[in-house]
Amino acid sequence: MAYDQANTYETIELFGLTEKDAHLPIPENHILTDSIIRETFEALLGQLRNTGLETEIEPLAHGLATILQRRKIVIGKELDRTADKIGALAKSHDGSEIAETALEESQGRFSHLREIVGAIEVMSEAAAECYEFETGHAFIPAAGSRASAKAQETGAVFEAKQLLEQHDRETAAKSKVEGVPLIVSGATDWTDIDVIFSTLDKVRARIKQTRNQEIFLCHKGGKHGAEMIAARWARARGIPQARFDPRWSAHGRAAPFKCNDEMLDDKFAATGVVLFGGNGVALNLGQKAEAKGITVMRVADPAKKTADN
Repeated sequence: MAYDQANTYETIELFGLTEKDAHLPIPENHILTDSIIRETFEALLGQLRNTGLETEIEPLAHGLATILQRRKIVIGKELDRTADKIGALAKSHDGSEIAETALEESQGRFSHLREIVGAIEVMSEAAAECYEFETGHAFIPAAGSRASAKAQETGAVFEAKQLLEQHDRETAAKSKVEGVPLIVSGATDWTDIDVIFSTLDKVRARIKQTRNQEIFLCHKGGKHGAEMIAARWARARGIPQARFDPRWSAHGRAAPFKCNDEMLDDKFAATGVVLFGGNGVALNLGQKAEAKGITVMRVADPAKKTADN
């Protein structure tokens, strides 16, 4: 099929240009201002100088700058709606995979929109400068206002921003989890509560003694066995927990192993791993942790020891 014979949909399919592809890079600022905006103005308006259409330079330049100004407002509103959606999803999060996926998608969309808004802001300001250069007049949008926030910031606006920033800091402080991560995993058929409680008590005491820090528990949110008992221990001791739920629809059978990778991510800097019995997933977690130089404690199931004897 020749390229010039391809219809729009075939071209999109051929080159993979779908709206879901948010991984393409945003051009750098100098490209946005020089290679895109200034060259666009010159290409459109340059040939109109000293011609009978020179009187059209002013309205055309104003139109170009206004298009970008309006687009910035539209995307800015979508960014605000996405921020509100993230807040609502975070408040209503029920720990399900569906809720987790929706929250992650909204966060990804928010980050991408923020990059776009920043790029459009740069282009909009460059277009306004081009208009002023071409006409000698200050650019005033046909609707709305020219969002040069720094130029318009009054004392009241500054105080309002300071208040919001203080609120954000206080909220973040309340939500911040202090301490070091301790990863727990194990067999789903584990039933001995006392062994898990006593083991985690000893590990906690040892870490507080050697590092003078409290722990917080990381696990995959298992509803049965070792992880469920460990979660009960954390609640009983007032220890915060971080749950890494497997995303089955996204990763299929590899979901628990993906959770292992997430818990062992360097940004969490886990202090150790405790395995209470376990299966292939727990074995994988222990091997990966040791490969990273993380201490792994393996605790055998007393019930199975008795059965073997």
